[in-house]
This record gives sequence, C-alpha cells and structure tokens, in this order.
Amino acid sequence: MFEMNLVFQNSASTKIEGLQFLEELTSIDSQTSNIEGVNLVQAMLAQKLTELGFDVSFLPNKESQTGDLLYAEKSGLSSERITFIGHADTVCSPGSDLAFSVDFNKKEIRGAGVGDDKGSLVMALLSLEKFLLFNPTHYHTLTFISSPCEEMGSVGFHSLFRRVGLESSMVLGLEPALFNGSLISSRNGNRWYKINIQGKAAHAGRFGEPFVNAAHCASEFISKIHSLNEIHKKTKVNVGSIRSLTDKYNIICDHVEIKLDVRFPTLEVRDSLDKAIKSLLETSSVECFYTEQKCFFSLEIVDDCPPMDESESSHCLIETYRNILSQYEEGSCIAEHSGGAADINYFAHPGLITIDGLGPKTRGMHTVKEVMDLDSFYTRQYALCDLLNYLEKKKISLRGEDYEH
Repeated sequence: MFEMNLVFQNSASTKIEGLQFLEELTSIDSQTSNIEGVNLVQAMLAQKLTELGFDVSFLPNKESQTGDLLYAEKSGLSSERITFIGHADTVCSPGSDLAFSVDFNKKEIRGAGVGDDKGSLVMALLSLEKFLLFNPTHYHTLTFISSPCEEMGSVGFHSLFRRVGLESSMVLGLEPALFNGSLISSRNGNRWYKINIQGKAAHAGRFGEPFVNAAHCASEFISKIHSLNEIHKKTKVNVGSIRSLTDKYNIICDHVEIKLDVRFPTLEVRDSLDKAIKSLLETSSVECFYTEQKCFFSLEIVDDCPPMDESESSHCLIETYRNILSQYEEGSCIAEHSGGAADINYFAHPGLITIDGLGPKTRGMHTVKEVMDLDSFYTRQYALCDLLNYLEKKKISLRGEDYEH
C-alpha cells in the first residue's frame, strides 16, 4: 500500500515533483474568455509534450472566439490509438480569493482550476513521462488533446473530437475524480434548444382586435415539460432562460425565447424527448379568441452532446484500473454515472473504450473554493502510469478485446 510520507524542512518553499509546474499553470488566468492566458497554458503544456517526443500542433477555432486547441501525437508500433482529453481553460481567475496554495498538513491544494483541469493535466504528463522513460518504443500511438474552451462546451471542435474518437481504441478523460475518489464510467448527453415562440401583439385593453399571447403559449409549454423529468431514469428537462422584448403591462406579448437544457442517458431517450418537446409546442391550446390563430414557433438545436455509455469493454478496463489503484489508495474506488457532459462525450461511439475522472480528487469545482487532494495527485499519477504499462505489456488490440484482471 502506498503511503504519503513526506518530510518538509520548509513547507512554504519546498517544491514536490510536479507541483512547481502546477503552480505556474494555476497562476495564469486562463478563464475561457482570456484567450491570451489560455494560449499561454497551451504553450507550456506543448513544451512538456515536445520534450516527451510528441509532435505538437495548435488548431484555431473556426466557429468561436477562443484560444487554440493543443493536439499532440506520438506514434507507436501500431495504429491502435490511446487518446487523452483534458482542457486548459478554467471558470475562475486566480485572484486573491483563489491564489495557488498548498497546505501540507491538510494535504490540500487550492487555486483557480487546480483540479479542473490543471492538476489532471500535470498528473497525466508525469504519468506519461514515467511510462515513456521505460517504454521509449511503445506499441500504441498516443494522442494528447487539450481543449481551450471545455467550460463553454468546446464549441468549434466537436467534429474533430468525433473523428479522433473513431480513430481511437480508447479515450481516457482527464476530468478530476470526485472528492470521494469515484471514477466516471458513463455520462449523460445533453441537448440545448433555443425555442422562439411568435404570437401577435395588440393593446391589452381593446376588444375585437386579434391577438395571440406568446407568453401564455410559453407558460403552457413550460408547465407541461416539467412532467418529462424522470430523475430515477437519469432524465432531466429544464428551462435555463425565458426572454421577451415586450416590457409593458398593456401590450400583449408577441415573442418569447426559451433556452431549454435536456439531459439524457441514451440516444433513444434523447429522440423520445425531442418528439415530446415538439409535440407540446405543436399542440398548444393558446390561440386567438377571434381568429383561432395559434403561435408560430421555431426550434434550433444549439448544442447536441451524445451520452457516454459504459460498454462491456470499458467496464473491464475500469475494473483493471480499480485493481491497480487499490495498491496505492486505501478503500475501494467506485465508478459512477455523471449527469454532466464533458469533452469525452463527443468522442463516444459504440465499441469505444472510455473512462473519465482519471484526475486527482477534487471538490468545489467552478468555485472560489476549489480544492485538490494532494495525495491523490500522486496515487492517481502512479495508477495511470501502471495502467499504461499494463496495456503495453499485453500489446493487445484494444478494440473488441477482453481485459484480464
């Protein structure tokens, strides 16, 4: 059993392996909108990957104003590809409330995005460094991707993710583990709808003048979609925003925009929800009292993120990893379903082996109280390296094969 036995002469100045680089990354303001900061983080990661023998390139975003995506590849003896996916952007900036700090007594690290996702990136680089030290010539082709805009859905790179997913035998997600240590074995997909409902305006005090109240139509729709929520089946439908340009008491509302978030565990559930949403809009009972005219609506899918299912092959690999991790951590590491989506969802397709949450234990993600567990920065690093060594030793074709564990 691995135990963390670290002695510090001066904990304020002592740098443990990897922590200095983590501090450098965390001290950079790389909120998604800070393109210069995101690109600086990407450049620093690229330098490390270059030193490890990866061929590195930066891909600009052609659909949105973001930093560049980091794409690195190191060829192996076979075309079987293991892909790592992480991200350089953060939600919070490293202001005075979230400056990098290490509490060696509590074995905790604090900082902007220290767990999500900079700690995971550094941890993975250290795992690869150790693996490549003993395997300079390796069987699998290794791909390392760092998104510049994961916190905003990585818009602009979905087609790339899908292509790399089809080319990969395995995708390892570098999102942090939950603070209880859980891996993420599967994730919900999500679909974002922008719904525009168009009615007919009129003076609210006049009779005989045709009108159709778009706000009433929207309210009826919203009241009915609540019944589509089936939490026990991992299905959620929620309005995130309702907006109208009408801002007067005495003018009947003629336009409403609704932003709708839909979460689903399978594509079949997604398609069923899509039909239900469209049916509710089409069968609205709100109409003009004089002409029976109804509202018109348009529906735009702004984001369509597929779910990440746990296949039998993924389950076998997760069990292998859990057995490896048990050598370094006390207690049993479990694998859970997550209702949230991440970049790894866009890689997913039938037959692909996926695991997410391979990063260190983290709590308070996306807040000024983000904390990463120090011990897990090492235990998860060693476990990932051992997993790569296991796969290298087997020299197996990952696609469709069972793992021995």
